[in-house]
Amino acid sequence: MIYPFILKNFVLPLGSKLMGGGISKKIREYESILSLQPSEIAEVQRKKLNQVLEYAVQNSPYYRSLFSDKILPSTEISSYPILTKQTLRDKIEEIITVKDTANLHQILSSGSTGPPSKVYYTSEELAIPRAIQLIWWSWADYEYGNSILQTGVNLNRSKEKQIKDFFFRTKYIEALKHNEEEIIQELSSLQSEKRDHFVGYASSLFLFSKAALDNEIKNVQFKSVISLGEKLLPNFRESIEKAFSCKVFDTYGSSEGLMVASQCKHGTYHIMSPHVYVEILDENGVEVKPGEIGSVVLTGLDNFTTPLIRYDIGDMAVKSDSGTCACGLNLPHLGEIIGRSTEFIQTQNKKYITVQTVVRIMKFYPQIEQFTLIKKEDNSLQLQYIGSENLSEDVESQITKSFSNLYDASFEIDFLKVNQLPRRKSGKYQLIMNLSQDSK
Repeated sequence: MIYPFILKNFVLPLGSKLMGGGISKKIREYESILSLQPSEIAEVQRKKLNQVLEYAVQNSPYYRSLFSDKILPSTEISSYPILTKQTLRDKIEEIITVKDTANLHQILSSGSTGPPSKVYYTSEELAIPRAIQLIWWSWADYEYGNSILQTGVNLNRSKEKQIKDFFFRTKYIEALKHNEEEIIQELSSLQSEKRDHFVGYASSLFLFSKAALDNEIKNVQFKSVISLGEKLLPNFRESIEKAFSCKVFDTYGSSEGLMVASQCKHGTYHIMSPHVYVEILDENGVEVKPGEIGSVVLTGLDNFTTPLIRYDIGDMAVKSDSGTCACGLNLPHLGEIIGRSTEFIQTQNKKYITVQTVVRIMKFYPQIEQFTLIKKEDNSLQLQYIGSENLSEDVESQITKSFSNLYDASFEIDFLKVNQLPRRKSGKYQLIMNLSQDSK
């Protein structure tokens, strides 16, 4: 077909030139690196890691103050402090390596473990995670010109994103307030207006598959489904693959723009090691052994504007032996991604409260540092939170009203300030706990 050729060889390069960043060039660069042997890819990573460490110490006031211009090589990366989300929020103006941020791209984190943090990118730096995303999609049988159905948190698409959606044949739908009627309507439209790929949050993909199975909608199929943004639970994968008669390809990254790992056709999570240095650490900051669970700590290798060195993203994962994979990719492997277990709370009018909903609302209340929304066994809701002070009645009313307006339903929420939030067995916080479901 002529359109895929035009899209890849003319539209994408022209868009890169007009908007800056050079995404086509970055795709070629990374495809070239991925064709190397394992030892060569490891050498690329080593050189890039040393470059980032040197640049940070020389140009970031934060890292300069820590090391007084003494540059420690990649072999001594354990001497660099763990960068917490709180430190990133508090010290961002010292961490960045430029004084003027006016012409930079600002990216906010999801805020799923507290108030959102921000990082800065140049156009060229931001083109790299976008290029890697397209490479990952190619592992899931995506070809230029294929049509896409995608769920996301914000329907207010910028002009740049609207242009991208048009040329990449993408229909973008909201992921925050699915109800079964809306899902069935979308599934019905897919019967006549088929899409090649379905990309979205794991919870959204699951809710669509559940509606398709419950209502015996059998003729909606995709070439592949690509999961992002959340932990893809085993029951999610099983339901999605059954409903849509295709394989699910899970991707894993951080909302700060670090593309960590993606699955190939054989289900292996391949770490994008030329782009990110991954450590899986125990509670003492020591690298765990293969097969063991630890905290995911990342060092970005492509963002020199906001150097993220040993950044603890708040996730848990299993360290894997990096053997060979039948797919032929010479990248190291990541074991199971423990992540954060996603729960759902169903409202009285059969809509679903998901993690994205809670995060979206709570972003507006920075006085709440961490939180968990709990549906109790009696079906009442309680928001447990950690903060410097008790919420005023006015703030509690505003939060309750936000939920009511978003879901067109009446809510009564009990607010409880606590010193410690409930945790999962893995040690991770849960944003949503459904005790009424757990008790069944």
